[in-house]
Amino acid sequence: MSKYTYITKECLFCNDTAAATHPVLYKKNFRDEDLNADVFSARRTTEHFHYEMVKCQQTGLIFSRHILNDDALNELYKDSVVTFGEQTEFIKNDYWRPIAEYVKKWKKGKSLDIGCSNGFFLEVLKDNGYAEVYGVEPGEEPKKIARADIRDGIHTGFYGPGLYPADHFDLITCFQTLDHLSDPLGMLKNMYENVKPGGNVYMIMHNTKALQAKLFGEKSPIIDVEHIYLFNKENLPELCKKAGFKVVSVFDVKNGYPYSYWVRMSPLPLKKLWIGLFKILGMYNKVLAINAGNMGIILEK
Repeated sequence: MSKYTYITKECLFCNDTAAATHPVLYKKNFRDEDLNADVFSARRTTEHFHYEMVKCQQTGLIFSRHILNDDALNELYKDSVVTFGEQTEFIKNDYWRPIAEYVKKWKKGKSLDIGCSNGFFLEVLKDNGYAEVYGVEPGEEPKKIARADIRDGIHTGFYGPGLYPADHFDLITCFQTLDHLSDPLGMLKNMYENVKPGGNVYMIMHNTKALQAKLFGEKSPIIDVEHIYLFNKENLPELCKKAGFKVVSVFDVKNGYPYSYWVRMSPLPLKKLWIGLFKILGMYNKVLAINAGNMGIILEK
């Protein structure tokens, strides 16, 4: 008997999961006993656990067909921890760079970061002139280590209807979160309600058409039990339009991390050999900036 309750998800565009048009891409590869809060912690070294994953033949949307229900997911995320402390400054730079020029023309009033973790991007926004910064984070531990001047603005829980007023924020950001949700269109519609007319939404997530996803296939870090819906640069804008948004820009996001991080996160064989080689060559802690498989999108209400 299953430890958890599972629900069936449908294609966000076709509204069904017919096998003929949504064939199995990868079979489920874990037992219920394998799941715990560590598995649902950001930027861990992946165990490559994943649900049965299918692919829409029409839109290329990849999604998990049978997933844990929201109650089970909420409990697992609630106890998740921050695992990327040493990469924080690199992440800040990578996420800020794509909007640095846009922000010069945007109103710097109220901002919200959904899935804000310890508030690292709220720090960036406040340090770059945003008057009020708020965040939503399901994990209880990240708020405790947030910078003191932004901690009180972080809500511990889940983003959803009624949490904030309509037409309230000048900017809403959301990084590596939309693909974790069982109802991404619902969240986009809620974001549309919460952002002010003329305001913007900025998101970053994985791109299923990126080179690393094609190269590593099932071993790609994006094929993971945390990811329910995975998008590309064609179907993501279409989903955002369904929520009412105007698409301003869709683009690849370059990530810059030390070689040590790339080796740890990649599914490369003989990792110890690679680590030893990079240390001998003096490259282990040098930063390599590449298009690693993430994409960004800027929207306007």
